[in-house]
Amino acid sequence: MQSIGVKGKLKCGDKPASNVLVKLIDEDRGPDSDDLLDSSYTDDNGSFNLSGHAYELTNIDVELHILHDCNNNGKSCQREWLINIPEKYITQERTPKKTMNLGTLNLEVELEQEDKECKQ
Repeated sequence: MQSIGVKGKLKCGDKPASNVLVKLIDEDRGPDSDDLLDSSYTDDNGSFNLSGHAYELTNIDVELHILHDCNNNGKSCQREWLINIPEKYITQERTPKKTMNLGTLNLEVELEQEDKECKQ
């Protein structure tokens, strides 16, 4: 059993990025599908706090996915940020002992390898 926790605050320019979908995912390689550890929407202040656990034989490989419309200019596809969470925040128990604090991120920034999540 392994667990992890991540928290932070999102902004779009100088305003809180509320109602933004954030997902904590164990990225699996090979035939095993990815595991959704936790997901939520940011609150009115743009804050989120996620934690989750998984049963894996090898170390979990955790990514934070942030799906948002900040600075998207009305496009139908959401911008998707993928942030790798360092292994040092993984706890070998059901409940995380430490939480990674990402601080405040401004979603206006365009990342070099940003993905798009298009609604079907």
